[in-house]
Amino acid sequence: MTSLPRGTQPDHGRPIGMSVVTLRDDLETCARGIAELGFAGMEVHISHLGPGMPGVTVYEAHAAAAGELIRRHGLMVSTLNAAGDPSFDPFAGPDAFERSVAGLADHLRLAAAMGAPRVLIWEGRIARREDVDGALRTLTECLARAQERSGLAEPPPISAELHPFTFGLQHRVLPELGAALATVGAGICFDFCHFGVALGRDLLDFITDDVLAAIDHVHYSDTDIVTSELHFPPGEGVLDLDAIGARLAGKPIATSWDLFGWPAPRHAMRERFDRYAGWVAAHAASTGTR
Repeated sequence: MTSLPRGTQPDHGRPIGMSVVTLRDDLETCARGIAELGFAGMEVHISHLGPGMPGVTVYEAHAAAAGELIRRHGLMVSTLNAAGDPSFDPFAGPDAFERSVAGLADHLRLAAAMGAPRVLIWEGRIARREDVDGALRTLTECLARAQERSGLAEPPPISAELHPFTFGLQHRVLPELGAALATVGAGICFDFCHFGVALGRDLLDFITDDVLAAIDHVHYSDTDIVTSELHFPPGEGVLDLDAIGARLAGKPIATSWDLFGWPAPRHAMRERFDRYAGWVAAHAASTGTR
């Protein structure tokens, strides 16, 4: 991918499926299904790397084998999705902070072994608005220490997937969060469902220029702006996806199709793939990297 413009992500402009939408399947079944549906890459949920048995440690060899499996199906490895992993809770005291550092360092190593271009986390929960400033300092310290502890010369970038109940969206501190994440080379994942549920139809009013600059990954979906964690197929919700695309024009960011929670994801992907792929292609064309 050396011909891409500087800063362009290697999975930008490619249709990317997500293993998280079929969590009941093993990774082999997920990869085969994603490839058959016409995707070029796959975002991998952290739970798909191991055998799925509680208490079994997942090692870098598991991740390397997973990456090879995905590539064998003709797919590129996209994001390692560890958002909401219980090991990450840096605000619950010193012991929890250290566990969060260690857990994120492990995830960075797993992503590197798999060949993933980024690791997805969430920024965490903070109940009180007055605690946000301290949380931002704690979060960035945790990320910086995890990057160092990973032992990687170039750890994969980190993107934070905000949810309606995590503090970035709950307290509407998107500019502050974006600025803090930037100090450690991290950014914000713009999940259309999560932003829509938290902010409503006018979610683009909150994507100011400084927030836009912090966005480094996208989860594409529609939403009813009411139901958290239910990602609707395009056209089944109320979002103006074309307007969102226009706001993101020119940013070379990867766009995974998120249907987490939708009860018929395979049907939706078959029926609406052209609409999603067209959105991705149009966005890629706006960056000059199609």
